[in-house]
Amino acid sequence: MPPFLANAARQLPLALVWAAALWPVLLWLVHARDPVAAVRLAQGAASAWSAAWPWALGSAIATAALYPPAPAFVRRALHRSRQTLLLDQQALLLRLADLRQFETAARHLEVGRMLRQARKHEQAIPHLGRAVELDETMAGGWHQLGLALFALHQWPAAARCCERAEALDPGHAFGDALLVFGRCLFMVKDDRALATLEEHARRHGGGPRSWLWLAEARARAGDSSGAVAALRQAAQKPTVALSPEDGWFRALARVRLWGKGGRA
Repeated sequence: MPPFLANAARQLPLALVWAAALWPVLLWLVHARDPVAAVRLAQGAASAWSAAWPWALGSAIATAALYPPAPAFVRRALHRSRQTLLLDQQALLLRLADLRQFETAARHLEVGRMLRQARKHEQAIPHLGRAVELDETMAGGWHQLGLALFALHQWPAAARCCERAEALDPGHAFGDALLVFGRCLFMVKDDRALATLEEHARRHGGGPRSWLWLAEARARAGDSSGAVAALRQAAQKPTVALSPEDGWFRALARVRLWGKGGRA
């Protein structure tokens, strides 16, 4: 999916919330100019909704039943929107005030992590960059900076950061630094990608995301049977509840198994 379409899809749930919140304001503005027009607008919207909602509901149920990524995408998008909305602004302001009083790498890392977890990656990068500037041995700072750059599709820079985190602390973040490093190499078509992802699988096992990424790397290398095996690992029925992110990758793997021995 092109980046602009992917970004629009991620923002859709939040846009729908804003649209619902602004609807009464729109009616009030129209009513202030023409009360009759406001009534007609409300009646027209109600009629359109009455006619459309059964079809929308039926289409949603059919899509969810027939195409696993659809409900997984909605769940992930809602989770990401919730992360953005739940940023504790007061706590963030306190951390920023602390930074103005006394600047440390740890404080920049804390602020950067808060912003990144709220999906404010552009705002997080300056703080995370300053954290590793103040303390070049901070594996967590390099990892968080790599994740922020990764989210913005800045693959080469993200690869350098995650490689540095892994070098400073092998197995950092339960192998996530190594995994993201491998994915960045894959995205820039670096020949080391497959070996890196295979190493991650050997050392750390994996979940739906890592197995799907390994499947893609194996497929690119021409190992179709290995790719299918990794897809089956990614798509297998979980024994514990999956996060929205892992649920999304598992759903993708299930679809990609269609025609390759069935779906998990």
